[in-house]
Amino acid sequence: MEVFRFYRDFTQSAPEELTAYCALMYTPDGIPAVAVIACYCGDLTEGERVFKPLRAFGSPMLDEIQPMPFPQMQTLLDAAFPDGNQNYWKSTFLRELSDDAIAVLVEHANRATSPLTGVTIEFYGGAASRVGVSESAFAQRQARYDLVIVAQWVDPGESQRHIGWARGLAEAMRPFSSGAYFLNFLGEEGEDTIKAAYGPNYDRLMAVKKKYDPKNFFRLNQNIKPAV
Repeated sequence: MEVFRFYRDFTQSAPEELTAYCALMYTPDGIPAVAVIACYCGDLTEGERVFKPLRAFGSPMLDEIQPMPFPQMQTLLDAAFPDGNQNYWKSTFLRELSDDAIAVLVEHANRATSPLTGVTIEFYGGAASRVGVSESAFAQRQARYDLVIVAQWVDPGESQRHIGWARGLAEAMRPFSSGAYFLNFLGEEGEDTIKAAYGPNYDRLMAVKKKYDPKNFFRLNQNIKPAV
């Protein structure tokens, strides 16, 4: 819990060029671990200054913070999601990353049913929050923290156990949810959740869908139906 509290304070005081994720996960040899994945898009010298508190916090098993091309940064997590694994994801934006929310998150994550599973808080402040709500399809411009629950396992016969764990954690975190969602991380949610994700932009997007795809040909997604 100490790492999450530090992460909260670190991100709240960060410049807008910084983004960072904090995850409860397992190492390849099955050891429970906490990881902070951060990216600073700016001057290298200033980046070193920004990262100094993070690098000084505790004694990490691994410190791989270094200059790298952005496309390389985008592939850092690819190996964690190999083809063929079973996946079940849940997600919601949080009203705030409070001590109570952290306590519930850690308690349930410690009961994860698969060593391939991870739970991540993603920070979405920074430059993205300067974009107006109606200037793009994405409406959650003021959201700061997104909870991502990634249940992952190998044997399809174990599906119900791992899905049950993910749903249990999502339900336990419901009191801390803002009621808004990032659709990239959702799968089986219904129309109400999709509407909540797009917020006040939903009606406008329905009109766009009616104009360009009136028969809803592109529907194998978190679907926006054409306006009637």
